[in-house]
Amino acid sequence: MLPKLFASAVKIVANVVVVVALGLLAYACYRKYHDTGSINWLGLLVVNTVSVAMYIAKRDAAAISRSPPLWLLAFAGTCLPLILRPTAPSAFSSVGNVVQLVGLCSVVASLLSLQRSYGIVPAHRGIRTQGLYNLVRHPLYASELFWMLGFAIANPSPWNIGLWLLDCALQFTRACAEERFLGADPVYSNYRTRVRYRLVPRLI
Repeated sequence: MLPKLFASAVKIVANVVVVVALGLLAYACYRKYHDTGSINWLGLLVVNTVSVAMYIAKRDAAAISRSPPLWLLAFAGTCLPLILRPTAPSAFSSVGNVVQLVGLCSVVASLLSLQRSYGIVPAHRGIRTQGLYNLVRHPLYASELFWMLGFAIANPSPWNIGLWLLDCALQFTRACAEERFLGADPVYSNYRTRVRYRLVPRLI
């Protein structure tokens, strides 16, 4: 009885922490957009607002990973973009801003494709195969990396470029871990056979 109560308490606390964190991030994006009028901050506001709504509306998982390293990996991959730092405008700022906008639109499209299967840590909330999931198996991670690449182009620095490279490694590892977790499901096995690439069509 006690282990079940403890697990329920941990689940509630974890959900509250995630919702509060995403909510605060959305509010911070709103304040930045209010102060600067930047279309990129508006895009981030939309993305984080959609993330909060989808996390609250997510369906209960039929199975969820209990591996502490995978939880740390999931939260590291989710939070890493928060420590990117802006720099002085560069000659490539306009290109970087366009890449960021494309990435943000792709993130929203990925979230809408994922629907109520959205989550942070590896879990089984149903296999999604529609929308951008017809192109690659992890469009949300690919879209986030594309947005981060745009930020690094618009704000070039060793710090931002290093964070983007680190996040590439984190998200690839995260994708592989999720696939191992879902691998026992024959529906997912068939999906992997049909959609061959994880992040970039015909490449990765």
